Amino acid sequence: MPASFTTEAGRHATLKLTNTASGQVLTARVPGDLTDNDFASVGNAALDLIRKLTGCNCMSGRISFVVEDNFADVIRVDLSENVGVRKAS
Repeated sequence: MPASFTTEAGRHATLKLTNTASGQVLTARVPGDLTDNDFASVGNAALDLIRKLTGCNCMSGRISFVVEDNFADVIRVDLSENVGVRKAS
């Protein structure tokens, strides 16, 4: 159940709910240059989603919350061209 929202600068954060062996995890993927206001927006959106899912107004531990920055997306591979691909001869 991914959900995204966009800030005024066009940047965005993504909330993704997954099931693991130890329970549900809500992961927020955020830009690396997150401001205090951005962090508050992400936290409020996550808390609102958790409240809707659990019916509880608290973070009672039923859903874990993780915040990741998009640093992991720094290395990308361009698949649009066959650069570096060797053809069998």
